[in-house]
Amino acid sequence: MLASLREPMHPAPLCTINGGNNVRFISATEISYVTNPSSNDPIRNTSTIWRASLSNEHNTVGVVSVQGMVMDFAWSPDGFAVAYLVYAEAPGLGSGSANQLWLKIGKTPARELTPMMPLFGRGGSLDDENIVRFSHDGKFLLMIDTYVSGGAPPSPDQAAFQVHSIPDGNVVFVPPSAQNPSGRGAFTTMAAWSHQSDRLYYRDPAGIQTWDPPGTQGTMAGGLSWSSPSVSPDDRFVAYVVRDIGNALEGQPHVEIRELGTNKVTVIPGVRGAPFFASGTVLFEVEYGPNPEQGPGPRYIPTGKGFAYDVRANVETQTKGVISPIDY
Repeated sequence: MLASLREPMHPAPLCTINGGNNVRFISATEISYVTNPSSNDPIRNTSTIWRASLSNEHNTVGVVSVQGMVMDFAWSPDGFAVAYLVYAEAPGLGSGSANQLWLKIGKTPARELTPMMPLFGRGGSLDDENIVRFSHDGKFLLMIDTYVSGGAPPSPDQAAFQVHSIPDGNVVFVPPSAQNPSGRGAFTTMAAWSHQSDRLYYRDPAGIQTWDPPGTQGTMAGGLSWSSPSVSPDDRFVAYVVRDIGNALEGQPHVEIRELGTNKVTVIPGVRGAPFFASGTVLFEVEYGPNPEQGPGPRYIPTGKGFAYDVRANVETQTKGVISPIDY
């Protein structure tokens, strides 16, 4: 479902999109989504990334098709380039499948930014992340793929966390913790770009780190283990999820808002997750509750209730639906 956030405290549903996955906005007038003919076996089928006008339903164009499943994709801020991470068959590598990052600029053919990165098979975790994100000015492209995380990568372009310069596609940054991982579960993950600079925030086993191109690194909050970070459009705040105990599958989640200039932290009461800044002052979040299912899996899952939190007044209001992404 698409909703208007022109009045963030009163989101208004616009329309529902059927048949497409991973809907993304290209601009205020265009969206993009992925189709694959098989939800049961997408790796053996072809995925297509589409570009569609919001004002003309007949103006829909297939941008690129690729063998395998598109795990995530992103458009550059100018809408001229699209990057995507593909899960595909790879006989002879790892468990027989691999992930690969691609970039397509304009009408030029898509090109590989990484080799096939083999997968070796393991259970999932709430610490896992598979994302592709452009910086605010489109000069850099972030890829995180914790499914390929393991020992030290044989080359920077096979690391589970890497930043490429655009348009050349060269790898310009791999965090030290991604070059020499300290073991299973110690992922370098959960990253977010600033909106008014090229600063990147990310989590590693030591805490929350920052990177500023071309090569300045720093620590924002040592010892903090966050997930689902969202930076406000004015770069004043970052909201994120913290779980009350170390085991991400077991811990009760809550949302914190950190003022980036002062490091002042506000904890939102209640069991909350999936924060998302709709504006510089309004944060959407999701209520979580105990998982009624017994057995493996997270102990806390979304209840279906969404909330809008006013960071100026410190007031939370229930919305008419879940308006933020789900982080489970």
